[in-house]
Parts: sequence; structure tokens; C-alpha cells
Amino acid sequence: MKIYSPWASVDASDAQPLTSRLNTLENKTIGLLSHFKGHSPLMLQVLADLLKKSYPTLTFKELQYRKDTSEICKDAEFDARTKEWLKDVDAVMGAYGDAGSCCMFHAYNCAYVEKLGVPAVMLTKEDLLSVGQKAAASRLVPNLRFVTTKIPDLSWAPKLDQPLIDHVIKPELERVMSEVISALTDPLTQEEATPFVKDNSKSLPFEYSQSLAQLSNYFYKMGWTTGLPIQAPTQEAVDEMLRGTDLSRDFIVAKLPPMMGNATVEKIAVNAVMAGCLPTYLPVLIAAVKALDQPNIHLEGWTCSVASWFPLITVSGKVAKDIGISMDTAALSSYSKASAAIARAYAYIIMNIAGVRPGTEDMCEPGHEARQGVCIGDNMDMSPWEPLHVRFGIDKEASAVTMFWPQERTEGHGRDGRSCFDTMFYIHYQGWDRGCCYVMSPGFARALKKEGFQTQEEVLEYVCEYCRQPASDINYRWMIDNNHLPEYIRLPFDHNGSARKFWSTEHMMIVVAGSDYDATCINFAGGGEHGGPACVQIELPGCWNNLLREYAEIVPNYLPY
Repeated sequence: MKIYSPWASVDASDAQPLTSRLNTLENKTIGLLSHFKGHSPLMLQVLADLLKKSYPTLTFKELQYRKDTSEICKDAEFDARTKEWLKDVDAVMGAYGDAGSCCMFHAYNCAYVEKLGVPAVMLTKEDLLSVGQKAAASRLVPNLRFVTTKIPDLSWAPKLDQPLIDHVIKPELERVMSEVISALTDPLTQEEATPFVKDNSKSLPFEYSQSLAQLSNYFYKMGWTTGLPIQAPTQEAVDEMLRGTDLSRDFIVAKLPPMMGNATVEKIAVNAVMAGCLPTYLPVLIAAVKALDQPNIHLEGWTCSVASWFPLITVSGKVAKDIGISMDTAALSSYSKASAAIARAYAYIIMNIAGVRPGTEDMCEPGHEARQGVCIGDNMDMSPWEPLHVRFGIDKEASAVTMFWPQERTEGHGRDGRSCFDTMFYIHYQGWDRGCCYVMSPGFARALKKEGFQTQEEVLEYVCEYCRQPASDINYRWMIDNNHLPEYIRLPFDHNGSARKFWSTEHMMIVVAGSDYDATCINFAGGGEHGGPACVQIELPGCWNNLLREYAEIVPNYLPY
């Protein structure tokens, strides 16, 4: 039988060879390209001093890109500055691949240097080499040269001082200095000089002769699932799923990083079938994939980080109720088919189209129990405010998907203004632009409305202003050395003062969901400078009402006892 593969194809026809290496380092100028962390330029300066001993005529020119999870080529102002800097540079040394997404984004930028015609080598922590290599390949420089070291992420070192240089940085850079020289001067191999051709054969449909009962294990062995039983993506099943959209099956909704896989409508449908979705869920998934492609979502910052995040998918508007998204009692528990299947399909999309697998791209240390996704609805019937998507400029009568990537979870209660905000203020501060999704029960929301907060934005502005901590709790060294100071507010000079935990309402949102039994709020903290929330309107097919009628009876009827 014909089975559709969930694995995405990748466009790599424009992959390019490496730039020719230098024939000598004598009388050359080497660019030192560092990322946002303070130890990165320090490492490069130590390496420059070591090289200078062997090549006295070498000169160096520094450039630090101080933005986290960002690409130089997409930053017009810094892109122009980089190109000007490169005019006087013969080759570039980049540092440092010290954490998952940090390594990935710095590899993007080192690959960009190669694409601009300047030979580059990037230093990375040895266990992150494959992350850097895949990042460079996704930017069509598959053979970018790397030198690996054992230097850890020094972001949290108490001080960037001479003992750290003498005992941690310098000995390791002395050990790899010859490799750096070779990376800058060794002639290109045939593979490095030949454009890379991507094999997309695994993305094509294939003939499967064994039983459907064995298909789940086959897909698991291919790395396409988490091992749970799947519904077979046969031609019939995929064609039925595609009734959920008027878009053509080969339409590319987005190209999802880090693999830059083509998220065609058909591939989204295949992953939806595997997860047990109904065709009525497909418009939600397509909008959710579009949300991943929004400029304010830096997907690799979530999926490839050493920190542990999870995708929170919120559906607001009439569609949420039409298809049975969880929004009442036990809203976060995914008892409903719609919430459970959409979240699972989303996890498969991130695995098979974005190309994120544990230990290879997903570098999170402990992981997250909700890493496979949570899908809930914003209960517009029980909310005292406008639907969530109205805050993002979408018409009240429309439906939308809002994406957010939280990490921390705390829970509390509130029946008046003081107790509500005591709960909402319970947020751990980590030294960067914090965000939060507040999932509050209707009773909690009504308590805030009764206190005079007429809109969600008014609530969030109050939290932003008055959710504070002692200034003495702030790790100023970490924030300053890693370029994480807020742009729009000042931190207190006096450590006896207080400081905001939230710098703005940009990365904050409220979802009204849950039963009306009590006044409860769950703080899903996260977001922040990695991006989000991102809200995208859901587009429905012409046959939408017919589809709803066809699948209306697929609802649970719990047995009495």
C-alpha cells in the first residue's frame, strides 16, 4: 500500500562551496566575530594573542553581535555594518557555540560570512558540533569548518577575570590553536569545494507491505514519532484530511527551522493524520504553522535550547467551540480529541518538518513534561473580556491561533484584586526580558473585572508595573556581560531598591479557560526575547459547515456509574 512520509523536503539546490582558504597568515587581518555573551569576545582575544606569538604580522579586527537568537542577514542595520567590517578582513574566527540555540544562531552568522565570500572557522563546545553543522547546512553552507573545545558556557561564571583566562580559557585554546590555523589555511577538500546535494528521497511516498499494526513501530524506528500508535497516513486518509483546506496540497505554508523543511499543506496533513486529527482540525494546524513563521518567533530558540520550553497553542473564536477544543473543566488536561490530537500533530510537525529530535537538535537538559504540546481554547462565552485575538488586531468575529512557548508553571487563586495579583506576581525572574501566559478561570477573570480592569491590556500593564523584586536579587554581572539589559527601562543603581520582573507587556497574554468552580490562575512564564506571542487568523474552507456536520457525532459520551 502507498504510505505518505511525514518527513519534509529541503531546498538545497543553492548550497555553495566554502571560500578558498588563506595561503598564509602572515600580514593578514583576521576578523573576530563574537556572539552576545561576554566571554565570547574574551575567548577570541585570548586566541588572537596566542596566534600573534606565532605570526607577529597578524592584525585583528573585532565585531560583536549583541542580539540573542537573531541573524545578522535579517538585521538591516547590523548587516550593513558587518559588510563594511568584512572589507578589511581576510578571514574570520567566530566564537562561541556554548549552548544549543546559541551555537545554532552563531553558526548561521558564520555561514553568512562564508556566503559573503570570506573564509570562516567557528569555535564550538565539542558536544554541540552536530548542532553547529546542521545550522550551517540549513543556511546552505554544509561544510563550514569548526574547531571544538571543552570550554563550557561561561555565562554564569561569577567573574570574567584573569584566573578564568589562565585556568579555563587559555590552556584549551593553546591545545586547539593548530586546528584553528589549519581551518584557516588548509586547502579545500573535494567535498568542501563541491556544492552539497540534499537527498529528499525520505520525504517521498513509499510502498509498505507489512501490516498496519507494524507501521507505528516502523515510523518510530525512522525517528518520525515518539513511539505512540499512529493512524496510517494512507492516500485515502491524507486526501480526506485535505478537505480541511482550500489551499493546494503543494502550497508551502512556511519553511521551518532548523532544518528549513518545506511545510507544505500535504506534509501538515500527513502529520495530522498520524496524530489522529479530523479534517476540521487542519485549519487550526495550518494557522499554527504560520504562527511559527512570524518574525517575532525565533523557533530554534525554543526547540534547540538547553533550556526546557513547551508549545502552548491557544485557539480563540467560534472555531474553538465548533471543533471541541478544551476550554472548560480540566481544560489543560487534553481530554478532548481536538486538543490532544492538535497538540500531538504539532509535535510531529516540529519533529518531521522543522527537524527537531532529542539529543541532536533538541538540546534541553531536563526536558519538559509538556514538550509534546498543549492545546487549549479561550472561553469567549465565560470571559468578561474580548476574545484573545482581538488584542492582536484580529476581528472579534474571526477565529485565530496564538502561539506561545512557556517554561515555568505556578498556580494560585484570587477572589479580589489583592489576592489575584499576589498569584500573578509569583514569577521567577531569570535576568532577561520575561514573558508570561496567564491561564485564568472565569471566576478569577471576573474578580479582576470587578476591580475595574476593563481589558486584558489593563491587567497586564498593572502586572508589568507592580510585579517587582528586590534589586539585590538581580545578577547584574550576567545581564551586563551578556547584553541582556532592558532597552526601555532603567535598572536601579541602588541595590536597596526594587526592579520590574517584566520589562513590557509585549510578551504577555491572558487566556480565560477552566471551570467556574473556583478562582484559579496558572502562570505559564516564558516567552520573552526568544519571541511571541504570535497570533494568526484561521482560514476556513468553503465546505466548512458540511465538514462540521459530518464529524459532529465524534464526541465522548461518558458512561454513568
